[in-house]
Amino acid sequence: MNRSLCDSASKLKSYLGIGNAEVSDSLLELLKSNCDSYQSSVKKFIELLKYIRNNNIHTKSFNELVALHELVAPHDCAVVSMLSIHFNLAIGTIANLGSQTPYVETLYQKLCSGRAIGVYLATELAHGNDLIAIETQANYLPEKGVFMLNSPSQNAYKFMPNTTPCELPKIAVVLAQLYVSGKKYGIFPFILPLSVNGKLTPGVNITPLGDKPGFYLDNAITSFDHVEIPFEGLLAGNMITLTRDGNVSLHTKKLIERFSLIINRIHSGKLCMAMSSVTAAKSALHITNAYGNKRQTFGYSGIMPIINHSHFKEGIAWDTLSTITHTLYLRELTRKVSVILSESVKNFKFSDELLIEITTTKSLCTWRTQEILLNCRERCGAQGLFTINKISSYLISNFGAITSEGDNLVLSLKAGGMIILNKMTKIHKTSVQHDLFSILNGYMNFLYKKLNRLVVGNNKKINLDMFNKHSKDFLELSQTYAVLSVVTTTIDAYHDNNDDDFYMIIEGYLLDWIYRTMSNLLKSEVINLQESQKIDERRIEYIRKHADRINDYITNFGVDKIGIETPISSNDYISWYANNHHQLKNN
Repeated sequence: MNRSLCDSASKLKSYLGIGNAEVSDSLLELLKSNCDSYQSSVKKFIELLKYIRNNNIHTKSFNELVALHELVAPHDCAVVSMLSIHFNLAIGTIANLGSQTPYVETLYQKLCSGRAIGVYLATELAHGNDLIAIETQANYLPEKGVFMLNSPSQNAYKFMPNTTPCELPKIAVVLAQLYVSGKKYGIFPFILPLSVNGKLTPGVNITPLGDKPGFYLDNAITSFDHVEIPFEGLLAGNMITLTRDGNVSLHTKKLIERFSLIINRIHSGKLCMAMSSVTAAKSALHITNAYGNKRQTFGYSGIMPIINHSHFKEGIAWDTLSTITHTLYLRELTRKVSVILSESVKNFKFSDELLIEITTTKSLCTWRTQEILLNCRERCGAQGLFTINKISSYLISNFGAITSEGDNLVLSLKAGGMIILNKMTKIHKTSVQHDLFSILNGYMNFLYKKLNRLVVGNNKKINLDMFNKHSKDFLELSQTYAVLSVVTTTIDAYHDNNDDDFYMIIEGYLLDWIYRTMSNLLKSEVINLQESQKIDERRIEYIRKHADRINDYITNFGVDKIGIETPISSNDYISWYANNHHQLKNN
């Protein structure tokens, strides 16, 4: 390879490292400490907050915050969840909608300095994805100048925020229906400390839910019995003006528009979940690849490492291709969102186009990671089941990512509908065309036209019956849209005329997704049988030629540099187990 090609490949590899930053020994020691209960996870998170404060780590930039998620995710899924709730949901919501009153500023600075833990209370026992219908009430009492926060029934109990008391106070952002003089104004966030001087705030009731296997988060049921919140505790941004004597002026008239402003940090949280998920895939692939190169088996040519089997090597290569491409794409999408957030600190709302992209991306990345993690677990045999080898923990963590900040299935269906209603069929253009791109683009156009005809015939509305009858098409539209977003954004952001490694990766990514969609492409007549056979032959030839080259990229994930050590990925896993056995026996 000539010098320019080497330089291009080196540039590409530089984007793949976890967190893209050097990690101090003291931070590594903290991250590598094991947790076996939610109490130990909380203590670890508190130590992380101290480290962030003492080392002046910048978390206000969304780009830097996502990088911090990357760094923590391979070590501890519960801590990365607390990190996202604290910085993105709690602090992010206050920064976007909070007024600069002494009450808000005091609580906000406690959170920013790591002297309190931020929690976010949205979902309820009876309300998950239908947040707009939550039942928690905040009634304004002008005679006292306070809001009375109340859970009117069991349906309204907040389920399942990480509110269990610990050594640091917890400050909550609580979503509740605002009532003034008996009139309902819809959901707004409110800020209040859940405890004062080590004691629960009067009227706050918290019941721990206990551990989830391998995911030690301090989840709880939280309810409110006439809890007083000061007048300044309403986080309303510029949407509404409420005077102390109870007069209301609505500046954002539509309920749905106010709701969109209120939950915008849930949407940025989808990116945090997607990046954490893809980072877990990086770590699992590193562990599995190391195991495959060291684990010996008896094959047709005698004793050899199991990675010599093509099903093992090529399987890892396909999974690595997706992980590389999703990493490059998430870097660019995170950068774009970070710029937008930094330019619009107050009263920010995502555009429909960007919201669709973020939503479909989260589903695409976390679902693909789940498949990768299952593959890695199986490739590592029985050893892949042990917690100490991490892959099973990543699986459980990724279950959480699939559900957090909105269930993938619900989000994908909704995004499919939004693509139709927003007429977003021609946005996928790229400066560099690829012969495989037009196939997936053709399939998306087929789905769009099919569903759009139904919507037009129903007065340009989508109803439940339509979703139920055509859910598969809405899901396919959503996922195809996401794949095309990945390809177009990645090509436009990273392409280099001299970088043949990059185009090799993009070709493989497209071949993989076309192969996955093959039956639907044939049914929709986007391609014919002869074309599908040629694509299949091209796919087989591709992976046989490039599998080793692709798997070499795993070293650029930098997993070993962030201290991920497991028995099966060690230089001599047999000695690791044996030494541990001897130590325990001697003790």
